[in-house]
Amino acid sequence: MHISFTSYFNVHTCLRACQLMGAVVLLVACGGGSGGSSNFNNSEATVTNNTPADGTLRPAVTDSPYKASIVNCISVVNDRPVTNCKLSTLPFIGQKTSAPTKADILAQTVVSHPWMATRFSRLLDQMPNDIFLLFRGVTGIVIAANIRPSHYRSDTGAIYLDPADLWLNASERATISKEEDFRSGFSNGLGFRSMWRYVQGNRYAYDYFPLDGTVSSRSLGDIVLPMAALLFHELAHANDFMPPAFVAQVNPQVTPLDAIDNVQDSMISTGLKLQSPLNSLMQYNLGRVMFYGVTATDDQKRLTAEQVGLDFSIDGASDSYNYSSQYEDVAMLFEEVLMRYHFNIDRELAFTDAPPATGASCANYVVRWGVRNRIGNPLVKARAKLIVNKVLGVADASSYFVALPAPRAMSNGLSWCDSITSAFRNLDSVHQKTSDQPVPVRDLLPPH
Repeated sequence: MHISFTSYFNVHTCLRACQLMGAVVLLVACGGGSGGSSNFNNSEATVTNNTPADGTLRPAVTDSPYKASIVNCISVVNDRPVTNCKLSTLPFIGQKTSAPTKADILAQTVVSHPWMATRFSRLLDQMPNDIFLLFRGVTGIVIAANIRPSHYRSDTGAIYLDPADLWLNASERATISKEEDFRSGFSNGLGFRSMWRYVQGNRYAYDYFPLDGTVSSRSLGDIVLPMAALLFHELAHANDFMPPAFVAQVNPQVTPLDAIDNVQDSMISTGLKLQSPLNSLMQYNLGRVMFYGVTATDDQKRLTAEQVGLDFSIDGASDSYNYSSQYEDVAMLFEEVLMRYHFNIDRELAFTDAPPATGASCANYVVRWGVRNRIGNPLVKARAKLIVNKVLGVADASSYFVALPAPRAMSNGLSWCDSITSAFRNLDSVHQKTSDQPVPVRDLLPPH
């Protein structure tokens, strides 16, 4: 069957539409979870000689060769691109160069507020060199105040980034939407929670700064790690749909969606699914609940954290989120390998008890199964080895796996906050979370 690609989607609407059409439609993953709408509302956004109002998309740099067209090419209104631009108008960056520079990337970036362009430029200076290779697979980068969650769209070929991890001061933070991630309550009917975090020894690898929090300033160093993880994840999607091996060969007279459709048989995630599929029916079905908002069955509601963890442990995923789609499977594997390789930080995943409906603290999230560095599991690592070189577009990615540590089981029966110190007793009082505190929101959300 010929499968057509469409953009990221509102899950409830799309599932119903697919039922009504009786058709099989392959829907593009978004790094923040498949679903939702960014609601850009930029139908009148144009690039003029006048300074646009804050909140209006504009090119990140004024001398971009694409300044006359880029905004309309990658703006979205009512879940559709404003203009279905051909690649001759706005190309994949990899059509122009096999080694993108910061200037190449900024020339194809648009922002809703000027500070976002300044910050993104400074952030790129802090990124490892191979992240630049990953920009070959995009036509553009959109950073806008009302994007949540971050995602990738195949109809524009662009990535859309939530700026929640970019702000450095109160005035910048004030421009960003505080709307809750639409997936936040999807797990509420289940008897367990899937949790994650990046750590260094006994401490979080980076602090979480909520948009409504009391801390109103931070340094550039505070945003490097969360933004690196976000970029590795979203750019993995882009290079899955438009693999590096094909990007320089695409026909410039077609749209990004047409170009992607022409190479669909060579998608990296499809190859992984054929060579080393995930097999847990329990996890796939739970993924529909946790990430798509499907109502949990009575049997699913009775599952304990220990049951879910033991089932998860025998398959080849690095996170529950891998089961949301074949695309997230690739992005999660890739992100964890690259974060460990470049920043020497570990990722933890755990299944905990569900908290009470009100008044929950970290003490209510008791670990029943958990692991640090799941990516070092032989099966998980073998699956990652199938995709990392293809996403990066390099012949040999063996160096990325040399120093991967073996997985380490977390201590069952401890709270999520206490479990971080179970193997590391030299406590850091500044970064340590205590059991009477709320769990950081980020730990409960699907990655990115």
